[in-house]
Amino acid sequence: MSSILVEAAETARGERAPAHSAAAYRDAALAWASRQARPEESPTVALARLCASGSMVVDLCYRAAAIAHALDTLDLGELVPPDAPHAANRRAAWVALLELVEPHRAHDEPLNAALRRLLGSNLALRCCFLLILQEPGPQR
Repeated sequence: MSSILVEAAETARGERAPAHSAAAYRDAALAWASRQARPEESPTVALARLCASGSMVVDLCYRAAAIAHALDTLDLGELVPPDAPHAANRRAAWVALLELVEPHRAHDEPLNAALRRLLGSNLALRCCFLLILQEPGPQR
């Protein structure tokens, strides 16, 4: 269990590509919550409590899940909700990133597979991806 939590933290920080599915990261959050449950709490109630109190472990698992979802589906909606700060800029960068990947696809290679492959080897794509992942600070 601890290895998926370490991987979730590294993925959430943009240090590595997701090694697991979005569902596996969500399951890890629930497993963590079940270990943190109070005697009268179900795992679901414990997860809700930890979400509401800002548990770093749960936050990292859900962020890793959102990143995995984005790379699998090419849908940024879970990672960058429309009302997030600078969402329009981050979504525009995502579209540009996908446009940069397109010409580098191997024959019959799905776009999401090419994106994952290139994130591991193309520094410019990786930098753009990290900018998309970057959570904007408080607005002044």
